[in-house]
Amino acid sequence: MRLIVSLLIVACVASAQSVEYSVLKEDVLQERLRLAHPMNAERYSRLKTLFADSGCKDGFFREQPVKGSKEPNLICTVTGVGENPRRIIVGAHFDAIGGDGVIDNWSGAVLLPGLFEFLSRGQRRHDFEFIGFTAEEKGLLGSRAYLKSIPKQERSRIAAVIVLDSLGLTPTKCWVHGSTQALVNAAANMAAALQVDIKGVNVERIGTTDSAPFKEAGIPVLVLHSVTQETLPVINGSKDVWSAVSWKDYYDTYRLVSALLASLDQTLP
Repeated sequence: MRLIVSLLIVACVASAQSVEYSVLKEDVLQERLRLAHPMNAERYSRLKTLFADSGCKDGFFREQPVKGSKEPNLICTVTGVGENPRRIIVGAHFDAIGGDGVIDNWSGAVLLPGLFEFLSRGQRRHDFEFIGFTAEEKGLLGSRAYLKSIPKQERSRIAAVIVLDSLGLTPTKCWVHGSTQALVNAAANMAAALQVDIKGVNVERIGTTDSAPFKEAGIPVLVLHSVTQETLPVINGSKDVWSAVSWKDYYDTYRLVSALLASLDQTLP
């Protein structure tokens, strides 16, 4: 038996759609976020433990070796119902190259176990895969290896890829140019329903993230982050520590992602 330390919430969105979603209590998530560590091997180990503690083990869990990385991708699966369920991928890289790597990108990776735990309860229309990508900082090695492992004829089964990168500096931001418009609209509608802030901030002039291989392959993607011109100096440097986190903004982003995934499961074909 695993202990569910979460809150169950119902959001009412456009067209009178009711979405039931769950989030970890704030003290639990804070404890997990504080587990950020500067060494990638330790980050991998801690994320794997959090997945196991959230019920992702045995048949739900697998590791995918990645050429050029000592650490593998970590993949947790929730199986949907129906004859031919499509797949929703939620990904965040766990490697870091500056400070304690709290913002970039433990902030995204540490949400994956809780999201898996929530989506694994009850029946889902879609398959879900929650992926801790390795070696993003080395050139998106983990996400490229994952996509390469999927035969081209099966890629049409991927309904959406949600990438979480560098959360918690400010209210939720969306990389509009790097995302699919329908998913941007879905995120904006959910943010309005939850009464949380979301704005578009494009980042292609300063970098990229694990969404890029999927977008290049024509797969629908949504990138959520929190970076602005003012907060950019925190990334990949000594300032990337716990004190950089704006907790309310981070927790609001977490609520938004949880509710959005529940909604996408209901609405995506």
